[in-house]
Amino acid sequence: MIKLLYSGKFWLKTMCFGLLVPLLLWLGAHFGLKHLFSEAHIRQTANTVLAGSGRQFAFDGGQIERGWFPYPYVVLHQVGLTRPQNQGPALNAETVRLSFGWSALWGDTDIRSLSLNGATVFVQRLDGGRWEVAGFTSGEAGNHTLPQRIELDNSNLRIQYGEQKQSLRQVSGFIDRGDGNFDLAASLFAPQEYRLQAAGSYDGSHIEQLQASLAGFLPGGQSFTASWQGNADYAAEQSRLNTKEGRLNMQIPGWALNIEGNTRNWQLSPTGAVLPETHIVFTTEQPESGQDAPALLHSGSGSINKASYQNRTLEIGGFQISGTFEQNGANSSYSANGRLKAEPGSFQADNLFLNTRHTAAPNSMPSWVGQWSGSISGKAGSWQAQLQGSLDNNEGYLKISGRPGEQGYSIDAEAKLAKLALGEYLPGSSDGAENSDPLWLRYWPQALRDRQIKLALDIGSLEGSGLQIQNFHSTLRLDADQLRADDIRMQLYDGQATGSAVLHAGNRPKWQAILNFNNIQIKPLLQDAFRFNHLSGHGNAAFQISAEGLKRSEWHTTLAGEGRIMLDNGAWQGINLAKLLNQPAPLHAQSLIRYNAESSTPFRHFSIEARVENGIGTTPRLSLQSDSLNLSGQGSFDIRNNSLNYAVLASAGRNLWLPLKINGSISRPSFALDYQRITSNLQTPEQKQRALQDVLQQQWQWIQNLPENTQP
Repeated sequence: MIKLLYSGKFWLKTMCFGLLVPLLLWLGAHFGLKHLFSEAHIRQTANTVLAGSGRQFAFDGGQIERGWFPYPYVVLHQVGLTRPQNQGPALNAETVRLSFGWSALWGDTDIRSLSLNGATVFVQRLDGGRWEVAGFTSGEAGNHTLPQRIELDNSNLRIQYGEQKQSLRQVSGFIDRGDGNFDLAASLFAPQEYRLQAAGSYDGSHIEQLQASLAGFLPGGQSFTASWQGNADYAAEQSRLNTKEGRLNMQIPGWALNIEGNTRNWQLSPTGAVLPETHIVFTTEQPESGQDAPALLHSGSGSINKASYQNRTLEIGGFQISGTFEQNGANSSYSANGRLKAEPGSFQADNLFLNTRHTAAPNSMPSWVGQWSGSISGKAGSWQAQLQGSLDNNEGYLKISGRPGEQGYSIDAEAKLAKLALGEYLPGSSDGAENSDPLWLRYWPQALRDRQIKLALDIGSLEGSGLQIQNFHSTLRLDADQLRADDIRMQLYDGQATGSAVLHAGNRPKWQAILNFNNIQIKPLLQDAFRFNHLSGHGNAAFQISAEGLKRSEWHTTLAGEGRIMLDNGAWQGINLAKLLNQPAPLHAQSLIRYNAESSTPFRHFSIEARVENGIGTTPRLSLQSDSLNLSGQGSFDIRNNSLNYAVLASAGRNLWLPLKINGSISRPSFALDYQRITSNLQTPEQKQRALQDVLQQQWQWIQNLPENTQP
């Protein structure tokens, strides 16, 4: 080799020197870097820096990585640093990478970057707004001993401020003091996981284009994302972030809910937050079950004023929210305002004012028109509220409470109303009108999933479709499957009624009812329930019935059950038997006496029993007694077709009888002699004619004995 250098050949010398110089530089750099970042030198430098502080520094001396590019660096493994006076660890890391400026070769401490991987860093806020990070206390602004760039990868921050502690896990990102940029992401457990991210640029204490986001799950299990962007200032002494005007956005995909808002002068610090003013608007669209069903649109706006969170206490000086549900022409609106205070384990909302309103169709009368005021409070998972106001302009009172239970969430309530009109709360009667179902009926099952309601209800006056009920009382039990009404008591039709009922949820709700009426006027009851108005009088009635559907067109076709009516001192409307019997001798057997609303047959006592199946009823027994005649018979009726067919035997004494047929429309029946029964056992026309004449003769004898006041 030496001979080649002195051989005189220029090209050969150039090649040798070209190889020798880089080799010597590499060897020098390698041994120099190994000496500069030797285990002994690192430990000596660490001991010098930590001398007198009571802290200890440790690392795995057998795993040291070194390099030159892009800057001189050293990588230490299994690094540990304790806090002063044996207060516990300040830093534990799987790897720590330190990059130095080139001036470090001449003894200058110029740390360009610090990278931590798999680290746990302990951070504590000290008095005066200073922070202790990994055992080191932050100094004056512009401290050049701090790294120009700090990087974290899959690390944890254990933060303590005052008596409060918090953990940020899976922290990744960087803070670059040279460029004035930062981008950090972390997971927050409180107690369920939330993912935080913040990025922006800063110039001293001013932060430009700050973007912060939060993602996680609500207590009910729905996922959400929230983001905020704007400018802010950082007050180091108070460790407080003062935001300027900002833009807020929140999304809950499971509810198709989007919330947007404007914020102003938020103040955020590790010890709490002050939110002087926040305004939001929100929209959501939930598709209905079924391909062609219209979607439910929900939109609204709200504001929060003078809100603060300090010492785990949330206070809102005033909030307001209003919204509207819209679907296929139906419109439901609400608004609420008040103030709120929430502490760990309890909350109190007072000065509450609630307003509700529902319109089933553009030109229909509104319902659920409520104005309520009161308060609500909660503690240890339960809550209670007391509200006074009105529903549909009728005075009311509501007391309600809720608590978690083994069978789901339970709600107990007590409601009193002076008056309630049922018309707007029951389905319409038009056939095929799918949208006539009220809002509560369509959304009842999903609203009460895993919930139960028990309601003691008292209503002074209950009205609907001509129905007049006074002093109504019942205990209602409601869950996602059924609505049960127990202990029903009410006054109606000049009498009293008791019973129970149950309504099962479904596309076509099923219901059953047991009702007992005492000393009532039967005519309005039959008129309201079955459109039957031919019977009047005071008495008792009992019904045990069931059906499908709430619209009259539905439940009339599926009605099933049985009933019994017993009346005194009434009348059978639509016919006067005295007039029917007092006919001329040549009356033809098939002649009909049409229904006459002004005619009636008085009675002392009347009883009837009926059984119904799918809207078709049979009457095995019917009887009527008056001063001058008795009736007995049986028959059937069809509520679906509004028709009846009865065979009745009228008797005025021994061997005086008159068979009648009653058929046709329930609302306007026809009456006629039952020719078939009169002649059923006779063979020749002469015999049948003679039998008919005998019956007509008996009519005349009968009519002579009838009181004159029975004549119309």
